[in-house]
Amino acid sequence: MRVLLATDGSGTAIAATKTVEQLAEHNPIDVTVVTVSYDPQRYQFQPWVPEWTEQENARTAKILADAKRTLDRTCQSVSIKHVSGAVVPAILDEATKSRADLIVIGAKGHSAIGRLLLGSVSDSVASKADCSVLVVRPNDTLGFDRVVVGYDKSVASREAVAELMEMKLSDEMHFDVVSVAEQPYVYVGEGFAEPPIALSPAQIRPIEETCERMASQIAEHFHRTRSHTPIAAHVGDAIVQQAESAGADLILVGDTGHGMLDELFLGSTSKYVLRHAPCSVWISRHHTKTTGDAKEESGHAVAAN
Repeated sequence: MRVLLATDGSGTAIAATKTVEQLAEHNPIDVTVVTVSYDPQRYQFQPWVPEWTEQENARTAKILADAKRTLDRTCQSVSIKHVSGAVVPAILDEATKSRADLIVIGAKGHSAIGRLLLGSVSDSVASKADCSVLVVRPNDTLGFDRVVVGYDKSVASREAVAELMEMKLSDEMHFDVVSVAEQPYVYVGEGFAEPPIALSPAQIRPIEETCERMASQIAEHFHRTRSHTPIAAHVGDAIVQQAESAGADLILVGDTGHGMLDELFLGSTSKYVLRHAPCSVWISRHHTKTTGDAKEESGHAVAAN
């Protein structure tokens, strides 16, 4: 697996580095570590630029050296890069150049206002990346012992599970598979009117069966796996609540894609989970990779014929 680790030397970035180190203990990982600085060319007329550049180069050199020292213990290969420019575009550009399968980045945390505005580096990277993104929120323990999987039978959610299952993980891990029966409301004007439309057991049962089937597949490798089918008005909120009640270390969700509106408004389930999760979040775009591989193989087959 090719991983791009974005770091700024902060505590959350160090936790992200430790996460990559742990993933590489049992999985072949080639990692590119990148640190981004402001572009000094923007301030070329300022008298402090030479001194600032010298100090910044020394600071980032230490950050990258510390990260490399940590990752050299377990990763197959470690390369380091110091680039200048706008932080988010620079990280995404390096991910493209390195053909990363996964971007790993630390989250600074979120306030009530922060949950409403998509502004932080980790949020923007997770929203705009073409590959999967693991946003690390440090907790009391390192590693992922309990994982909540948001599953809705879509290709994106199936491939999200497949991406995680491709990795060598402890068979003692706990998995909670969550398929939400979304509670419909009757909307009147700009709001909704009570009471909500009631879901019958017959309507809920197919969702339960879908969740149980995925849980049984995961249980073939991880016997501590359970299925949950909560009834809720908001899918993302139900997943977050399950993570909170289970004391999860990681939430895994598949992202169905992003357009201009998705980048401006936090509306999709994956972005809601990212914004409100109490733990680390893995937003999988593995389905885009498998689709691309299938198209490439198909193209080779046509060319061969």
